[in-house]
Amino acid sequence: MKPNLSIIAKESGYSVPTVSRVLSGKAKGWSKSVDIILKAAKKMGYNYVIPLYPNSIVLPKVVLITEHYAEEFYSCLYESCDRLASEKNLDFNFLSIRYTQDISRAVKHASYTTNGIILMIPSLNVDSYKAIRSSLPDFPIVNMAPSEDILFPTVTHDSYHGGSLAAQCLMESGFTSFGIINGPIIKLEANLRRSGFVDELRKNGHEIKWEYSGNYSFEAGEKACFDFGQTGIEKIGIFSANDQMALGFIHTALEKGYKIPGDIGVVGYDNMPYGKIYYPRLTTVNTDLDQLCNTAFDIIISLFNKPNERHDTIKTVLPVQLKKRATHLYET
Repeated sequence: MKPNLSIIAKESGYSVPTVSRVLSGKAKGWSKSVDIILKAAKKMGYNYVIPLYPNSIVLPKVVLITEHYAEEFYSCLYESCDRLASEKNLDFNFLSIRYTQDISRAVKHASYTTNGIILMIPSLNVDSYKAIRSSLPDFPIVNMAPSEDILFPTVTHDSYHGGSLAAQCLMESGFTSFGIINGPIIKLEANLRRSGFVDELRKNGHEIKWEYSGNYSFEAGEKACFDFGQTGIEKIGIFSANDQMALGFIHTALEKGYKIPGDIGVVGYDNMPYGKIYYPRLTTVNTDLDQLCNTAFDIIISLFNKPNERHDTIKTVLPVQLKKRATHLYET
């Protein structure tokens, strides 16, 4: 049976008017009765946002909305968010809208059963962000992906600097020819990583000699290696826009007889666990997912605590670091 005010009133032991006042957020403040009613509503599966009251033991609900792919990155992101949400006393869940046609409608629908939303949808364009903001003008939303316009409080890693670090690493190793395996062009983060890599090379008198458009998958890395094999280039330093494509490239390159490290230097991006145990171990740009999730949660909690303050122009760019292992090395 769908829960209604009468059922919640019976479960909690309070009158329907009292239950209505609490669930509409109109109670004067926290009290034992507020907690009892909120707990009863949650227990009965009340399918609307449960209001936040200071000092209440009912936890704020936060949902992370993503486009899920079968990549190690997403499992690591969910693990970080889940663990840190527990530490911050948040009721956390995640939702994938990868196959959803109307994203703004899906986000609005998610708002009906949560107190705050974190977006991690790198393929969203400015129009999509505007549609979400228009449909939820005052709802607490934090964005984790880079965007050309800042319509929500945003926290993201410094993708441009990550590309620059990859270029510096390969040049310092001794490579004079360079290539890149790009992520999807539709994603701003992929363009920023490419721009950082290209700009750093050009500052030092180098240009890209080989380039491949990938989609962040292991299979794209494999295909990139077959494409590279047509170039005839013997020594090259390659930046892959994520670790999965880097590992796909290395796996295929070793099967084809290339020396890594040696003939080809490879730098990945994200510092996912597989890169630490794969042989040869992957040199990569480290992005701290705990720091990303922790900052996003801090911002959304501040939106809960100070709902009348404007946060839409806040942009936090988190630093990235190079993690040197083996695959970037050059041998004569």
